Amino acid sequence: MEQNDKLMKNIEMLGEKYKKEYLDFWNKKPENNWWEALKFFFYHSFMRGRRDQLSIEYYSFAIKTLEELYINKSKDLDEAYEKLKKDGKSFNKECIIDFKKKNNIGLGNSIKHQDFKKDVADINPIIESLITPKKIQIKETNKKIYLSNDEDVMMVLDTLKFISENENRKNIYNYIKEQMNNDIKKVYNELISIRAISDKIATFIIRDIGILNPKIKIKKEDYKLAFPIDTWVKQIANRLGCKSKKNNEIKNYLIKICYESKVDPLKVAAGLWFLGTHSLDILLENCLSQKEIR
Repeated sequence: MEQNDKLMKNIEMLGEKYKKEYLDFWNKKPENNWWEALKFFFYHSFMRGRRDQLSIEYYSFAIKTLEELYINKSKDLDEAYEKLKKDGKSFNKECIIDFKKKNNIGLGNSIKHQDFKKDVADINPIIESLITPKKIQIKETNKKIYLSNDEDVMMVLDTLKFISENENRKNIYNYIKEQMNNDIKKVYNELISIRAISDKIATFIIRDIGILNPKIKIKKEDYKLAFPIDTWVKQIANRLGCKSKKNNEIKNYLIKICYESKVDPLKVAAGLWFLGTHSLDILLENCLSQKEIR
């Protein structure tokens, strides 16, 4: 048990490193600024099981596009939000879904269809903006980028609809944070109703808002709604003794260990991911610096 406690505290400490490297940048920024809140949300929602670099490119493109449409053309953020609300009809993803059905595209990518521009994008200026390539600076390189996947386009549309159709959701960061205190199941269900937001992305967003706001109290049975499971977490959970491959059972197993070891499940969840993705760096920092390896 003592060895387990030490191991879990080490993973919790890696969660603290995750916070410093990935979240401290956002600290307090989204709370009084709906635009920063939206950027925080998209920075998470574009991380959809592909190369991080590609997700960052799509995120950067989406932010640049919406900035040009609303922020740069307004005197302040309140005016920008009012313009966003007026475009509410353009945030309806049904035109894409109907196009997919009409052309028997199924799970395929409708943007690649020869008639998509004529039948969908030319009629909807928001969709047209999201699929029109533009040069975006990524670090020190200018790249021509656009949203080439209709799932990403529909995710953006659904999110804009979500924040524009209800003033209480104008600041999506604050809305999620408040609901985590009141009804975390409700906000989790609202998040997964947004196109392309899976359990992994919804719990990822909730977890990080929880880490940034440690005063939020989450019930033990609700931690599963803030505990994303990916390949890295599954592999490490298996090494920790979890034999199940089912996400819910893995979550319950890890949360139980967190309670037994008296560590923060949110930071452990982040630490597990950090351990998986930074294993070489952690090895170099903590192992090869020692005088002797046995």
